[in-house]
Amino acid sequence: MTSHERRQFTISVTWTWPVIIGLLVLAMVPIWGPLMPPLEGQLLPVTTKVKFINTRPIEGGTILRMSYEKLRDCQILGVSMDKNGVPIEFEPVAGSLDVLTTRGTGPQISREWFAGTDKLDDVRLRWVHRCSWLWTTVTIAFP
Repeated sequence: MTSHERRQFTISVTWTWPVIIGLLVLAMVPIWGPLMPPLEGQLLPVTTKVKFINTRPIEGGTILRMSYEKLRDCQILGVSMDKNGVPIEFEPVAGSLDVLTTRGTGPQISREWFAGTDKLDDVRLRWVHRCSWLWTTVTIAFP
């Protein structure tokens, strides 16, 4: 095959703006993974900040109920609590179902939860929701 014949079979890629933007978006996917959950949670939170409406100290922690408003219709994946960056026990009270239920938008009152801390000072509560198929959304609900 001569060089002239080889040139006829080469594929020419046209670098148009949509192609360049598409390649940049694909190149940014590894960066979106860690950045988008907290960023979306701050810009477009799923819930408002929680208010503890009923707290009852018990041995080893506190039983609490929360009120909040759910702003977006997203699937709940998890909830966590930490104190000064150290995870603390946070789970439904015995006798209630140990399953997270996705609720509709609007005002909400939670079931009773056990928090493994005596004081709620320096505690951070985070909801994890699936609002997009690309990433999860982390909303800091307290403080």
